[in-house]
Amino acid sequence: MNVIHQADSNLAKLLPQVALDNNATYRPSQFAFSFVHDGKHYAFNTLTKQCVEAEIPPSAKVGEGYDALIKGFFLVPEDKDESAFYLSISSLMRAFCRDKGFPGYTILPTLACNARCVYCYEEGAKPTTMTSETVEQTIRYILETSRKDKKIGLSWFGGEPLLCPDIIDRICEGMREAGREYKSSMVSNGSLTTPGVVEKMIGDWKVTAIQISMDGSEEDYIARKRYLNYRGYYRAVIDSINQIAGAGVDVSIRCNIDEQNWNSIPRLLDDLSQGIKNKEKVGIYFSPLFYVRESENDLDLWAKTIAARREIVAAGFKVKPFVGLRMKFRVRRCMADGGGPVICPDGSLYLCEHCVSESRFGDVWNGVTDENARKEFCRIDRTPDKCKTCPFLPDCTSFSSCPVKDCHCRELHEMMALEALRAMVDRQAAKENEEEEETPVC
Repeated sequence: MNVIHQADSNLAKLLPQVALDNNATYRPSQFAFSFVHDGKHYAFNTLTKQCVEAEIPPSAKVGEGYDALIKGFFLVPEDKDESAFYLSISSLMRAFCRDKGFPGYTILPTLACNARCVYCYEEGAKPTTMTSETVEQTIRYILETSRKDKKIGLSWFGGEPLLCPDIIDRICEGMREAGREYKSSMVSNGSLTTPGVVEKMIGDWKVTAIQISMDGSEEDYIARKRYLNYRGYYRAVIDSINQIAGAGVDVSIRCNIDEQNWNSIPRLLDDLSQGIKNKEKVGIYFSPLFYVRESENDLDLWAKTIAARREIVAAGFKVKPFVGLRMKFRVRRCMADGGGPVICPDGSLYLCEHCVSESRFGDVWNGVTDENARKEFCRIDRTPDKCKTCPFLPDCTSFSSCPVKDCHCRELHEMMALEALRAMVDRQAAKENEEEEETPVC
């Protein structure tokens, strides 16, 4: 059995050894995702993350040549409750990888913004900004609750965080005064970036990655961003991306799309290709808007975005890995599920920036004030019935509180998985061919 990708090493420490049962009949595991590529059969186990070159039989007995597939959890006893098995393994992995303190924090210095994006989920929110007292208490809260064995992760969000560089300055200064190492990331529209801001990013703020949204060519960009005072930001943002990437920061360009702006994407890619010279630090990805993802026509647009990845590479940029397919066991589902709290401008603590009303669990002055709300939001034993038998459950957000609802989530995961796994098989084949060519002939 040719192994294309090894099983997750941490998970392997917890999985029980499979005892072969001569009396049992084995069936394909729900987590065994089979596919064909270049005429060969492969299987990827979405639970263990092992990928092998093999054809999974509809049923098998011990000694029929499939014992390795049984031991690798590709074949399981007919009566195995795999939903319960997954839940137990997931709970064990959470205990095994339990964090002592938060690894990072998403900080919203302000809810104000110089744009009024048509898709903004914060529309109507009061544009509050952190007071100096809240800033100081935020520093104390981070220092008291963060993990002591790792750099503190600070993720700047908003609103538009670059409206408040002084707040970012002060919180980063507070980390340095306490002798704590930290790193930053940022989500921004990029319009307020100047050479001075770039200098702060790579200096005091220690920004290693930034996400900047651009939603089509200039005409669509202007119509969708709806800046309060548009000042040629489309070209300015492209120039800023070039500066930021040139300073060594990883840039992700997010294109929020629907059918209305999809046709302008080729012009956007052309403008980005011409305007950005430091392409090796720049990745591009397309993200259908929530209302599209919830509609019956979601797969058509998703198929276009997957196919367009080739155009991104042809333009000289990196493509972002598929979010839906992980090559390591996913212990935590998302930022809300153990990634660290969202700190809002008023000092409130939330689990998810998309669910500020449902996921509030405390504030920076009192810490956790509603432990039940925190636990309830991410309970892993509330998996919806339709998800319990899905092969992609280990790669999905399995708790029902998640606001992201894809209409055809299983089909979407399959599309992404096929694209990613076939590419992985091709890379492995190319590597093996290269090794054969380098092997000296005696």
